[in-house]
Amino acid sequence: MARGPSSLRVAVASLNQTVGDWSGNRARIAAACTEARSRGVAVLALPEMAISGYSLGDRVWMRGTLERSWASLMALLPDTQGLVVTLGLPIAHRGTLLDAVAVAVDGRLVGLVPKENLATGDVQYENRWYAGWTRGRVETFTAPTGEAVPLGSLVFDVEGVGPLAVEVCEDGWKGVRPGSQAALAGARLVINASASWFTLGKHAVRRRLVQEVSRQDRSVYLYTSLHGCDATRLVFDGSTFVASDGVVVAEGPRFVFGDDVVLTDTVVDLAAVDRARLAEGSWRAQEQALVDGDYGTPPTTIRVAASLPHAAPTPDRTAWWLPTDPSSVDPSLDHLVDAGLLSSPIQADELHHVELELALCLGLREYLRKSGVGGVALALSGGRDSSMCAVLVARMVAYEQGRPDPDTVRDTLLTAYLATELSGSATRDAARALAEALGAEHVELAIQDAVDTHRSLAETALGRALDWADATDDLALQNVQARLRGSLIWMLANVRRRLLLTTSNKSEAAVGYTTMDGDTSGGFAPIADVPKSLVGAWLAWARDRHGLTALDRVLQTPATAELRPAERAQTDEGDLMPFAVLDRLMHRFAYLGEEPATILVRLWPVLSDRYPDVHAFADHVERFVQLFCRAQWKRERFAISLRVSRFDLDPKT
Repeated sequence: MARGPSSLRVAVASLNQTVGDWSGNRARIAAACTEARSRGVAVLALPEMAISGYSLGDRVWMRGTLERSWASLMALLPDTQGLVVTLGLPIAHRGTLLDAVAVAVDGRLVGLVPKENLATGDVQYENRWYAGWTRGRVETFTAPTGEAVPLGSLVFDVEGVGPLAVEVCEDGWKGVRPGSQAALAGARLVINASASWFTLGKHAVRRRLVQEVSRQDRSVYLYTSLHGCDATRLVFDGSTFVASDGVVVAEGPRFVFGDDVVLTDTVVDLAAVDRARLAEGSWRAQEQALVDGDYGTPPTTIRVAASLPHAAPTPDRTAWWLPTDPSSVDPSLDHLVDAGLLSSPIQADELHHVELELALCLGLREYLRKSGVGGVALALSGGRDSSMCAVLVARMVAYEQGRPDPDTVRDTLLTAYLATELSGSATRDAARALAEALGAEHVELAIQDAVDTHRSLAETALGRALDWADATDDLALQNVQARLRGSLIWMLANVRRRLLLTTSNKSEAAVGYTTMDGDTSGGFAPIADVPKSLVGAWLAWARDRHGLTALDRVLQTPATAELRPAERAQTDEGDLMPFAVLDRLMHRFAYLGEEPATILVRLWPVLSDRYPDVHAFADHVERFVQLFCRAQWKRERFAISLRVSRFDLDPKT
């Protein structure tokens, strides 16, 4: 097996692909290839399912999906001239579907590597569609156009590059990885073609994974993923890394709003990989064990002749051995600070707030752009949830435009304060001040006449007066206000051709603290995966980070729906329980799957200072579980939301 050059310029690219946009997806891949050639790159790693988009769902069963995927691959081969490129797509082989990566070298298709470990669980259902490949197996794939292509566990020994291998997303997250065997079989470059959807804190986990894998395998590890939203409620943040023998030598930017193709390149020292392997006795022992078959069937090596004019690296301005800037909390976000979109470097204790903002802004931007909708409307109540949604829209505009732009915010965001006689001046003033600070178009409308008309009609139909003192009447009198607000804001949104945002949060979804066809009205729910306690913490952070002093009014007002008369002193926590408690119960019950009795025992030592006795806490545990279970029918009807945490309450996922 040829060792190849001592150093090489490689690149990882994140792409904003869309399921069904065949010509657009091809154009973005071709642009990445063109850019890579212009930089003198030899090896270009593209994400999982880059050709078709990852979130195909049941579309992958359609004959046209497979035919168009393969046709796109064939059309893209000329764009790979002078490069080694990985191109992900679905294929059908011997009656089963495979999540595969095509390896193209200098304009030719030289092999297909299928995914071994299917991502199944949480929001991933890959085994609904695909079969996992058996490690070590190599077969011949007969293409729809008749070509015979090697398929399976392969190492590609490319002239001018040396041996390289591919693993697909989940393959890199398993303890026994196909990339490890490929490294023992001689691969110095291992490419992980990922889609890898975002959750809070996941990027740091990816970075540690990439570092450790490259160290264990004594290899150069290229990790790439999608960015944007390709079809579903998942947000892809565009993580890309190049790691060499335990050190991240290049890290691409995440949450890029202004470019659908983001390419990061660097020079890697392959001679250092060779030296590390030669010097490590245990490496030699494991390499021999692979040859002896102790680890099962080893991968098959294919030698590939190539003429790669850009394979020889050009001088690099930075020393390849230097690790990523240790002064930066997250180098993948430095581009936002450099552009002035974040006014100062990110601190460690605010990284989760920054990530949350970026993920929700990117997801909202993608949904609007790919749905062909030019703006949004929302009912701005002066409370925390609607305020967070409004701020996110304004921040989305800033990231999209590359700067805060009040004129664009006004063209994008319509807010309305819809008052009844129960609405207070504090919330009205808070809504108005925030809308003005953001630059939104804002209207204030009184809907009490409509409420009175509905109440009168209902009383006529029932043959009696409705009374706040009656528990059933109380609920109906509250809900009619929320429903009329929903009806009016929908009308305004329709006239302006806007997408209506619903502003419900995760905690309210858990216990059904929401009015169906009222505050749940809308087509998109930006913060449906954000618990109420985090909403408040994020607003306090955004107030300081973005200088939004108008949020002081919001944060100083107790969270209340303002649907009951003042003498009944309504607050959200009074209706339910402290959100700090509710969110802990939600995590334990919905995510960890603990029994109520177990929750009581485990949380009581933590929360005992909030209660007079354990019986009061037990009442809250029981109340939460009952509300959670009874609210399932509401969750079935909620608007589309974005997944940003480790678990969500979306019954569809």
